[in-house]
Amino acid sequence: MLGILFAFAFCPVSAALFFGSLVPLAADRGSPLFLPSVYGVGTALPVAGFAVLLAAGSGWVNRTVHRLQVIEPWARRITAIVLIGVGVFETLRSTLYLISV
Repeated sequence: MLGILFAFAFCPVSAALFFGSLVPLAADRGSPLFLPSVYGVGTALPVAGFAVLLAAGSGWVNRTVHRLQVIEPWARRITAIVLIGVGVFETLRSTLYLISV
């Protein structure tokens, strides 16, 4: 899918380079397979590199989400305790202020 996306994105430029300069150059040099093969590998390298980066990034995200799922129950409990404590503190503070006035 990534290769198809890149092909659609760079199609006009790639077509112009391939048919406008590479095919005549390959015909002139007498290498109908070598130069187009080098061109194919050269245009596939960015797609392969981007795919490797996506795969490495998805693995990192997967590990991070797993770690967060382990920490998440404790984070919820701590957050609940802090919010209840702040609520009790503010309730007492406003109640004591009203009593003193």
